[in-house]
Amino acid sequence: MSPLLILLAATAASAPLSPPATRAEVAAQRAAVEQQFVREKAECEQRFAVSACLDELRQRRRDALAPLVRHEHELAAEERRDRAAAQAQRVKERELAADQGQHHERLVTAQPAVPPKTPASHAVRARSEEEVAREQARAANQAAAEAAQRRERAQAREEAMRQRIAEHEARQKNRTKPLAKPLPLPSASAASTPAN
Repeated sequence: MSPLLILLAATAASAPLSPPATRAEVAAQRAAVEQQFVREKAECEQRFAVSACLDELRQRRRDALAPLVRHEHELAAEERRDRAAAQAQRVKERELAADQGQHHERLVTAQPAVPPKTPASHAVRARSEEEVAREQARAANQAAAEAAQRRERAQAREEAMRQRIAEHEARQKNRTKPLAKPLPLPSASAASTPAN
């Protein structure tokens, strides 16, 4: 009986009783299976019928690793569930804090504000409307100035591009080196010979 079968039997016997609780334990068991596989592979390579031995060995390795892989997936799913629960808890705490903040704001804004009834308050309000109108006019003037600057920059770029194109065309016309000769036409004999 091969050592891998003994290891498989031990793993199968211990799997239902105490599955590995952490990723480290699963990794240790996986390393043990892989190490055993390497040893038995070296033994198989010493035999005459190497292919059949290796095929059987690979199948046993897959069978030994299947419960470990399944358990790794279960551990990963459990970790995802824990992270999702923690995230949901954080969101709930943030929402609760936001609700409490909004409740406090409602209490503050719910208190009636006593509007002043003096004519001076109307003058202040009128002045602020004038300031708003001046601010809007200033913003409109600034936007118009920026648009004019953008147009000028675009025109300057177009002019520079036209100048570069003209310079390039002039260099091409004044070129001293003649253009390359065209390729020769295929001869009649080359055209009639089939290519192999």
